Amino acid sequence: MKTACARAALALALLGCERGDEIHSDEGWYLPSRVAFPKVLDALEPRCATLDCHGKPARNLRLYTSTGLRLLPSDVPGSGSTTEAEYEASYQSVVGLEPEVTSLVVGENGEAPERLTFVRKGRGAEAHKGGVVLIPGDSADACLTSWLASALDEDACARAAEVIPPW
Repeated sequence: MKTACARAALALALLGCERGDEIHSDEGWYLPSRVAFPKVLDALEPRCATLDCHGKPARNLRLYTSTGLRLLPSDVPGSGSTTEAEYEASYQSVVGLEPEVTSLVVGENGEAPERLTFVRKGRGAEAHKGGVVLIPGDSADACLTSWLASALDEDACARAAEVIPPW
């Protein structure tokens, strides 16, 4: 129980950190850029944010997008654009999933991103219902890992966002 409480407190502290282009928060946490995150989410959207995957409210990692899970009940999947509130909620979901590990990876300039469960699962190194959705070196993987390294590869993100499943 103590471990669960400590993790919850840690996650809340992390989520309350000041964000922007700064990767170092006031609390000593290293965070990937919130400002760059929309490009990352747009790249992950066709692979991960469908209504039967991480666009589902019951998932630990929830991704809110215009084509999947919407933040407001009045927003209909498949219509409009992803809202700033949806980008923020998705960012919080990603960085809050494993806050300690995320801080280590970002603090070490993206070194060994496979320490993060969502990277291992996306690459197929760990059981993942959605199968392999990231291949090391492909545009989506390069987008995500460059974001974790605080050196966003915008071209890779744009290429990944244009891909229509199945890829």
